[in-house]
Amino acid sequence: MAKIVKADTDQAIGLLHQVNDSFLTSNERAELRCALAKELEQAGNYEAARGAMGDLWGRIGERPALGNLDERASAEVLLRIGSLSGWIGSAGQITGAQETAKNLITESATIFKSLGDERKAAEAQIEIAWCYWREGAFDEARIILGEALNQLAEADLELKALALLRSAEVERAANRLNDALRILTEAAPPVEASADHTLKGKFHTTLATVLKNLGASEQREDFIDRALIEYAAASFHFEQAGHLRFRAAIENNLGLLHLAAGRYIEADDHLDQARRLFVSLKDNVHCAQVDETRARNLLAQGQNFEAERVIRAAVHTLEQGDQHALLAEALATYGTALARLNRYTPARAALERATVKAEQAGDREGAGRAALTLVEELRKHLTIDEMQEQYERADRLLSSSQHRETRERLYQCARYLITARNRRAKLASESTPDFVHQAEETAELLRFVERVAATDQTVLVRGETGTGKEVLARIIHQCSGRSGKFVAINCATLSDTLFESQLFGHGKGSFTDAVEDHLGAVREAAGGTLFLDEIGELRWSNQAKLLRLVEHGEICPLGSGMPEHVDVRIIAATNHDLPTLLAAKRFREDLFHRLTPFHIEIPPLRERPADIGALAKHFIGMMETKYGRRVEWTAESLEALQRLELRGNARELRTLIERTMLTSHGGDVISEEAVETLALRQTTDGDPANAWRGCDLAQEVQRFEGQLIERALRASIGSITRAARLLGIRNHQTLSFMLNTRHQGLRPDKAKLMKGCGKR
Repeated sequence: MAKIVKADTDQAIGLLHQVNDSFLTSNERAELRCALAKELEQAGNYEAARGAMGDLWGRIGERPALGNLDERASAEVLLRIGSLSGWIGSAGQITGAQETAKNLITESATIFKSLGDERKAAEAQIEIAWCYWREGAFDEARIILGEALNQLAEADLELKALALLRSAEVERAANRLNDALRILTEAAPPVEASADHTLKGKFHTTLATVLKNLGASEQREDFIDRALIEYAAASFHFEQAGHLRFRAAIENNLGLLHLAAGRYIEADDHLDQARRLFVSLKDNVHCAQVDETRARNLLAQGQNFEAERVIRAAVHTLEQGDQHALLAEALATYGTALARLNRYTPARAALERATVKAEQAGDREGAGRAALTLVEELRKHLTIDEMQEQYERADRLLSSSQHRETRERLYQCARYLITARNRRAKLASESTPDFVHQAEETAELLRFVERVAATDQTVLVRGETGTGKEVLARIIHQCSGRSGKFVAINCATLSDTLFESQLFGHGKGSFTDAVEDHLGAVREAAGGTLFLDEIGELRWSNQAKLLRLVEHGEICPLGSGMPEHVDVRIIAATNHDLPTLLAAKRFREDLFHRLTPFHIEIPPLRERPADIGALAKHFIGMMETKYGRRVEWTAESLEALQRLELRGNARELRTLIERTMLTSHGGDVISEEAVETLALRQTTDGDPANAWRGCDLAQEVQRFEGQLIERALRASIGSITRAARLLGIRNHQTLSFMLNTRHQGLRPDKAKLMKGCGKR
């Protein structure tokens, strides 16, 4: 039996009592069930209406149990079950439901015609047209409604009003708003003559919707004001009819209109009323729909945390059901809230899911709007290719949209994309800091850096001293196309007392020595990039002060009582292992996570020897230009550079090459031995072994010793005695011993020596 709640009319409750009368015939009971189901259907309580049909019908697709009912009762049952199949099938997105509904209603119309009941046949025609409307077949719906109107007598004002109202709904759905308004004007007299408050409520609802859409498309504020009046009238009539469900929906629509007009307090009042009504109906689904609107109202007021809390609960509720269109709308709002809380990854996931759910629901417009929202809210965190993919998706889904605001949003996204492309083309023609490299792994790293640069995400760069962290940060800044400056701050030099002043700035007179206004590094970098070098050295007390900037882009300059939002991209760098600092409670975990949407690790030079050669040639060219002299570096000397430990990485390599150039004369040849000797001298802690850490010193000494012996033997034409004398070895037998043991490959071949001497 139907579950009647206080939202349903007194008439429905009365019909329910009559159905239980044991003296009724089967035909009378069936007709009463149909009347009860129709009343509940008009109240929007479709499941209760299905229950009201009792054992006459179970579910969509099942043939009604007509039994021994006469033709009129059978036609009534077929009409009502057909209408309910259409409504329930549409709400649950049941495949084939509209076709089933049309077949049942057509069968009922045929019976009514055979009985000579043109009025009931016309009513059936109106319901068939509504099935086509649900399918989006507006031309078919338009034709069938026209036929139904022609069948109705002039005196049948109520059914004529219903047919005109449905015709206006068809034109509204087809976006022929002026035609819809014309039909509603024609429908007004028969509607006003009717005593049916439900019909009047639906008329004023449709008129309000048409006026609202016309006002938006034609920028007519007077239409919006009229829409508010019509919604208020609809709410009144639904209250008179006892249809709390429709009244609650109207209150939600009023909230939406006030929200669009920027009247947030009025919007909140109507939304609270809508929610109370749906709660009284125990309708969790539509409570969640109202909460979605409430979340949008909160977002419009900048109350992002509260909006996220409200919409998260709404999404959870809608995920339990099968209302894909409502879920898609809620997911889009949820994604917006997350994006504005800087939670970009879950925001993107929610918006992408919203697009998919809307498409599954057959709502191309909703899917396209979700894709647009993704670009609007996350464009600074998308690559150009990702932005283009989402734009093309939105453009495809919205190809037939006539909604002015939606089209303007689409055009704006196209402008975002064009601007980004132009920026990339401009950057490609401009010089950027050169991260000299030859290793393929470094090339791959730079390709990743280019993708990161296209977003506005915070970046953490980690690498040993001298690996080029600041150079990489400058590349990210220039490739991002941000118009502001690149400002670098060394966190290790920021004292507790001057931290806020140096970073956030101060106003004149904010403290004793503040004799003038000071922008601070953050505001100086506005529109650009703030590079926080040595972030691992930042004191614990200052880390909390930095968190708000990283998380919300807000600062509070000294002497100012109000927070200030600054558009600045943050790139941090460190040579520390921050997870180790986290474990030691020397670095805040919340700050670490805010800094690492993108984490770039620069390997030390010793792990990419191919880059050492490329860098060496680059630095040699720089020094030749700087000092105006040319020296020759042998292949062996360049190879020697690649074998060095280079704990100072590129910085140490540059210093070594510069010192070599300074101690050389024009035309000098830089040998392998010269490089090795200078490398030993360049150690910073007085321990020569540090220059060769990671190398086998014994092997290096033996190799160097062998090179000297070989040169001495060549100069003495193989004479061990003369070679020993050249090497400063007093006893030639010592050299012979060395040649017989650790340098056997250098012992002179007597035959070759004699041959060589003969040639001389």
